[in-house]
Amino acid sequence: MSAAMDQRGGPAPPISEPDANLVIRSVGKSFGGITALSECSLEVKAGSITALIGPNGSGKTTLFNCVTGFYRPERGTVQFGAALLSGLRPNEVVHLGIARTFQITRIFKNMTVLENMIVPVRQLGLRTLFTAGIKGHERERAEAFLEFFGIAFLRNEPAGSLSFGQQKLLELAAALMAEPKLLMLDEPAGGLNPLMIDRLATYIRELNGDGMTFLIIEHNMGFVMQLCEPVIVIHRGHVIASGTPAQIRADPAVLDAYLGD
Repeated sequence: MSAAMDQRGGPAPPISEPDANLVIRSVGKSFGGITALSECSLEVKAGSITALIGPNGSGKTTLFNCVTGFYRPERGTVQFGAALLSGLRPNEVVHLGIARTFQITRIFKNMTVLENMIVPVRQLGLRTLFTAGIKGHERERAEAFLEFFGIAFLRNEPAGSLSFGQQKLLELAAALMAEPKLLMLDEPAGGLNPLMIDRLATYIRELNGDGMTFLIIEHNMGFVMQLCEPVIVIHRGHVIASGTPAQIRADPAVLDAYLGD
């Protein structure tokens, strides 16, 4: 991807630092009397494409929210490289090099595709987008990512007019504008047709080849097993298995979690 983006005049994503591992230790989170996470521990190695899978309600998105500052863990620690994330706000987590997408795509549907690309990099809120206009270096970087994902021809269209798959690509492209080292994707293949899923896998592999680390929640097991390693399985708020796709397929505890209760 680096060479392709350089030819278009846009900067490639940063290469992950060797010590930029995400380390989650004994994290706990409850909502009223319901325990969402209990002594949950895992590690995402820099440079990996790590999957986080598990049955519905197992705590996957809650864990994402604890990492990215949307929830505050009640117990345990979340560390990215040398930085402790527990207690930080979402914008502070982004500044440390972690970006994410959401299960339900979050875009500004009444703004253009290009304007959606600029919002994540502005520090003073949406108002500056309209008062200051789009700066040359921001446009250059945004155009490069839109070109990479094949949606540059839609740059001036309202984001709400895009197809569902194009909106997913726009959210992913916008997340890259923050120059993350770790990109966390919440069900990126959900609702996509097989052709778009294959395209998405190709984009992720190319970004990973440039050094981007991924942590991916996904229910599409075909997508996970051909793209991700390691695969981490969470059930009832804690990790029950971690390994290669082949190891996860053969693990009795994983089969029990999905097929029995």
